[in-house]
Amino acid sequence: MILASTLLIANLGICSPVAEEPPVDFQPDWESLETHPTPAWFEDGKFGIFIHWGVYSVPSFCDTSTYSEWYQWWLKTNSHGGKVTRFHEENYGKDFLYRDFAPMFRAEMFDPAEWASIFRRSGAEYMVITSKHHDGYCLWDSEVASEVRGYPWNSVETGPKRDLIGDLFEACRKEGVRPGLYYSFMEWENPLYDREDKAEYVDRVMIPQIKELIETYEPAVFWPDGEWDHPDEMWRSPEILEWIYENAANPEEIVVNDRWGRGLRGQVGDYTTTEYDNLGNSGGREMRKHRPFEECRGIGHSFAFNRAENYDIYDSRTGCVQRLIDLVSRGGVLLLDIGPTADGRIPLIMVDRLLAIGDWLEVNGEAIKGTRRSPFKSLPWGRATTKGDSLYLHVFDWPEDDVLVVPGLENDVIRATMLGDRKEGRALAVARDDVSGVRVDLAGLHPFPHATVIRLDLDGPPRVDESIRAGADGTVELTPAAAALEGPSLRVERYPDAGGVAVDNLGYWLSTEPSASWEARLEPGRTYAVEIDMACKDASAGGSFELSCGDRVFRIEVPATGGWDRFRTREIGTVVGSPDGTPTSIHLKAIEVPGEAVGNVRGIRFRPTAS
Repeated sequence: MILASTLLIANLGICSPVAEEPPVDFQPDWESLETHPTPAWFEDGKFGIFIHWGVYSVPSFCDTSTYSEWYQWWLKTNSHGGKVTRFHEENYGKDFLYRDFAPMFRAEMFDPAEWASIFRRSGAEYMVITSKHHDGYCLWDSEVASEVRGYPWNSVETGPKRDLIGDLFEACRKEGVRPGLYYSFMEWENPLYDREDKAEYVDRVMIPQIKELIETYEPAVFWPDGEWDHPDEMWRSPEILEWIYENAANPEEIVVNDRWGRGLRGQVGDYTTTEYDNLGNSGGREMRKHRPFEECRGIGHSFAFNRAENYDIYDSRTGCVQRLIDLVSRGGVLLLDIGPTADGRIPLIMVDRLLAIGDWLEVNGEAIKGTRRSPFKSLPWGRATTKGDSLYLHVFDWPEDDVLVVPGLENDVIRATMLGDRKEGRALAVARDDVSGVRVDLAGLHPFPHATVIRLDLDGPPRVDESIRAGADGTVELTPAAAALEGPSLRVERYPDAGGVAVDNLGYWLSTEPSASWEARLEPGRTYAVEIDMACKDASAGGSFELSCGDRVFRIEVPATGGWDRFRTREIGTVVGSPDGTPTSIHLKAIEVPGEAVGNVRGIRFRPTAS
């Protein structure tokens, strides 16, 4: 290990550490690097701000289905029906090169102190800014960026004529917001990267830039991207990450993501990244369950500012707050993106959404910061988070009868209160019954904007019986949202029903590896007819599922239904509730996949028979 580390340090052109032994000893391989712990601050902080800002912020245009920071690529490839090409030629001319935008990226209204103040007021723990996106333009004084291309290609030599990273980092640290850096491995129109053999690019550009960023700015977060086309061996990722872990000036603070090479997302790094709920580039594997995950997405759809986006594309205040709650309830962290304008302003609609989150966190932050995932698979009225012996109920849909039912909670409730209650400390009445579970009386309370939080102090860590119980007519319904999912690809997705309402289904059964499971309470000795709602595109028909219900096993052939969204109900047999009343374990898996997927499943029902 010492020899390998010394060679890498020599390649990076820096001196060996003064100390005889590094504080932590890693090997340049993923097994060793996996022993690096995720810093506690990251999992506790829950909320960060992503910033996409650069030369692409000048045209700030693309089809609203995609990202404007890819403007150069859309122009080069004439994508989306030539939409960017036509826009570019009409507004800038056919001979206007992408690099000609650089002098127009002036950031003349950039006020780092104002940005940092907004971030603090939003309640964000950290921010991550694009030090270099795929176009290669650097927001700091990277000499090699200009040298390799033969023209000025950093923010100190052209455009703003200032170190944007340094200025923003200083302001954020003053406000108590941890600063982080995004860095793209790949580069468009870099003569070294365009070669088939990219070793010189990695040695001469990528590694020195990463080293320079880590040493100069000491980021709390390092967020690589653009890794998907090549394996980690080409990027020399294990060596780089080993160097970061052993040489960062802030080893207890710095946290890195999972974007280190083709097929590695969810498998390496300190945390997993999803993008618009999609893991992507994971080699078809599920993310590790022992690491936190971070969801990145925009307030609009594009990450960089897109002038073509209208008001309806932007998330509402309530949508932003509830998205944060939802992610935290699932064990996640939200990295919410903003796209500043080329002159350095954060669009006011984005400021508004950030401050709405901050206003909500000002009152309800204890139900987010430092909490852990919900003990419930799903709740009909909202979400839940936990902290020690406290259970936080995030109410999205206020009950019409002012009674909040908490199904399956087995603990005794010592005290129930509402965060932000005008009568501070008022205890709420709590009751329990065998049918519905714990019931909290909300009469006399006023719903809080976006989501109301009810805090239950319990007799110990939350204990929940997740068994699915019968509805009013005796039917036990297994929904996609209530399923425990295992294996690659399988996910909850949505298609509209006959009335146009979006309904969940289990999709992407691409192999025989994934499975879905439920625990259901069937009445002892009662006979139930079992039915399943399935859909399958005609070309993929002919596969089969296996449904296990206790000791009964059914093979279910999947017919053609006319499309992945054309659901049909099929009865598959009967089962009898366990005599002792214990929950019945129900397990669904694909056993034959002749086409691209075996089918989609909208739900499984157990209907009590007349006998």
